[in-house]
Amino acid sequence: MKKIILIAFVLMLFFLASNSQADAASKFIQVYRDGSQDMYVNTASIIQIKGITSFWVKSVYSAQGKAALKSEVPQKLHKTAFEYGLDYFQYDLKKNKYNIKICSLYADSKEVYREGNKKWLPLRNGTIAADVLAKVNEHLESKKD
Repeated sequence: MKKIILIAFVLMLFFLASNSQADAASKFIQVYRDGSQDMYVNTASIIQIKGITSFWVKSVYSAQGKAALKSEVPQKLHKTAFEYGLDYFQYDLKKNKYNIKICSLYADSKEVYREGNKKWLPLRNGTIAADVLAKVNEHLESKKD
């Protein structure tokens, strides 16, 4: 029950924070880029509780990335013009694992697809998940100064 309340609270904070257009650019930091996507962390959504670091990541897809998404979503969404994705990342730093708890895709500024995941995966160097965490940690360290 506490987890559901925490997730609802985080979702509410994310959407309230994202409504402020004036501060939007300063709240998002780019954490990853390749030929298929640019990933940005909403710094206002970063939460650290009992060794778990969690935050929202917005992914903006290139044409190549959008084409790759077609194989990941149900058939009925293959003609959808996706704008971006929002994912809720969780990192268990004590166990060196991560989980992408929620994955959502948006078209016309509306959520058109969502899936959840409870599986924790090992955090390995050289992966996108490790790169994202490294950038978030850099941001958190710079805030301490």
